[in-house]
Amino acid sequence: MAGSSFAIMSFSYVYFLLPLYLDNAGLTSPSTIGWILGTYYAASTLPRPLMALLIERFPFRITLTGAALCCLAGSAGLAFSGTSMLFLVLSRIMMGFGFGLFLVSLTSYQTMSIPDDVRGAAFSLITIGAMAPFLLVIPLVEWLLQNGFFGFYIWVGPIVAATCAAVGMTFGNIDRNRTGSGSRWGTYTQLFAIPGARALFVSVFVYGMTDAAIISISTLSMSSGLLSSWFMSSFAVGAILIRLLGFRYMDIFPKDRMFAIVIAVTSFSLFGTAFSSSNVAFSLWGFIYGMGVGVGFPLSLAMIGDVAPPELCPKATAMVWLILDGCFFITPVVMGYASSVLGVAGAFRVIPGVLFFAAPAVYFSLWKPLSSSKKGPLPG
Repeated sequence: MAGSSFAIMSFSYVYFLLPLYLDNAGLTSPSTIGWILGTYYAASTLPRPLMALLIERFPFRITLTGAALCCLAGSAGLAFSGTSMLFLVLSRIMMGFGFGLFLVSLTSYQTMSIPDDVRGAAFSLITIGAMAPFLLVIPLVEWLLQNGFFGFYIWVGPIVAATCAAVGMTFGNIDRNRTGSGSRWGTYTQLFAIPGARALFVSVFVYGMTDAAIISISTLSMSSGLLSSWFMSSFAVGAILIRLLGFRYMDIFPKDRMFAIVIAVTSFSLFGTAFSSSNVAFSLWGFIYGMGVGVGFPLSLAMIGDVAPPELCPKATAMVWLILDGCFFITPVVMGYASSVLGVAGAFRVIPGVLFFAAPAVYFSLWKPLSSSKKGPLPG
């Protein structure tokens, strides 16, 4: 499962540097590049609730392989698109849909197949595969582009997508008599009627706002005269390290309390970055932030099985991914408007400050009452 996570995230990370390729191809308009980049994330995020229906209808082997083939067709189409805006956008839409479907399918499979008592530790280890490409893939494709191997770069994505398809074909079927069947899958109305599910979705949103703030780190680094690579590298190290050393604690401590602590850590570390006056300090805050994300991301996924019964897991998984990725749309906009009023450093003090105090508010207003009244499934 960690290999599957590594493969699909590698596919996505390859295109973090797509603007450099497009610039070399002659597409230099920021608005044009923005549309080409944005359509991928829109196609990946917006259909998430509908993707759950596909997962309920077909075996995981079919949805995973089909999603990877969408990635393969879209990335190959991108390589052949040249400078045609129409074909570039259509290719990115196909890539985005395939990426989103693969993620929701993979997470649903993991939630249904991993026993409850080790789910937190398992997700912690599995998501190391999602962080590893950050240290391995991006440096590779950056080297290709810096050395002028643009033709090689654009075909890395299709090769990785083909690998994802091969991995998807290895997945077996889960006993759906235990998890639900085509006629017994729950509805979204039933999902939102569960107090624990509602609490999880709100918690994931607050955490996701801190997680997505990493997009604006480069803006903060430029305004402060610092190097964003110092923050990014230490962030990745912190996330991987905490997952390797602390994965067993994911199933020992109450997950609802852990979620509140994670949000406090990620928001406080973002707050601290605004006061960084050196790359060393920037790196230190990045490491602390990475430790928070290193727990928060797998925790968000692990708690799905705690608050939703098996017949609602695909829909709950789709909602969690929708919220997490949706924050990557919302956060840059909020930070942008806040920066125009408060300055970049000021935005990193105010927005994370608000999120810091939201952590205990969410816990005491949503999770604590559930624990006291024993309403619905609770993390444990």
